[in-house]
Amino acid sequence: MGKIKSLFSGRLTASMLSLWSILIVLFIITGLVDHYFFTIPSIGVTFQLAVPLGLLAAGQTICMLTGGIDLSIAMIATGAAFIVSIKSPSGLGMAIFYATLYCILIGAINGLAVGLLGMNPLIMTLGMNAVLIGVFTVGITTFLKGSSTMPDIIIKLSTASIIDPISWPLVLWILIGGFVLYLLKQTGLGRLIYAVGDNAKAARLAGIRVWKVQLTAYILCALLGGLAGLMIGGQSGAVAMSLADSLVLPSVAAVVIGGTSIMGGMGGYTGSIMGTLILTVLSYLLATLNSSEAVKQMIYGAIVLALAWTYSKLTEKS
Repeated sequence: MGKIKSLFSGRLTASMLSLWSILIVLFIITGLVDHYFFTIPSIGVTFQLAVPLGLLAAGQTICMLTGGIDLSIAMIATGAAFIVSIKSPSGLGMAIFYATLYCILIGAINGLAVGLLGMNPLIMTLGMNAVLIGVFTVGITTFLKGSSTMPDIIIKLSTASIIDPISWPLVLWILIGGFVLYLLKQTGLGRLIYAVGDNAKAARLAGIRVWKVQLTAYILCALLGGLAGLMIGGQSGAVAMSLADSLVLPSVAAVVIGGTSIMGGMGGYTGSIMGTLILTVLSYLLATLNSSEAVKQMIYGAIVLALAWTYSKLTEKS
């Protein structure tokens, strides 16, 4: 076991060096294509735009470490933003409270279905996403009818700079990212998440309540998704049904680029942060080259498929 851990540590170091190399090369190429990219304000904006994806990737990292995935995260993010925008005239505190309850409810349903009922995470969360699309499509013209603009304070916290390149969204990401890193590396829950992802059956035999770990993972993912939704809504100034749709594939791609196995039990949020920055710079480069959103999605999908195949082969060999 000690040899395996030592080998994994070596691979992780090599992987991080590779990620840093990719990020630096992409940064240089993007700067050569668009010289403005090298400026401090542009770097600040790039960090700011990376925050929602980084928060979504944090949630996906927690789920994927348990061997799961959350494809309903786009509608969780969109729903939270809708609730805050509609309920904020009655008070921002209550609006955020309702949005938090919404995230906990959807995360709990996903977690219980996966953990207690044994449903496949991909099928369960994909189905939940479809249900939520239907609910909010009907809701925005009936029981959720109201303002589609975000509160000014959310807009300010999602866009305002403290001093270039440091912005309030970046500060928030640093705080949330630090919490996720601490949770996964330094707490008992983090160790349980890795244990469940590595071998759920063995964890169950060891006395771990696997379903509780999965429930907690999906609730945390939903809360992080809801926070990301507020950031996206704040940056755009308004909400729409397609608010977070374009970030579903990137949120998965950022995690797998960072070295988290889709099989669970291996990886961490440090790699996901690197994956987020790589994809954000890549997105900037593609936008500079006038590439369409369809091209971006094709690239993200190809990355996920290629790395999923790679992890599958590595798992078979081990």
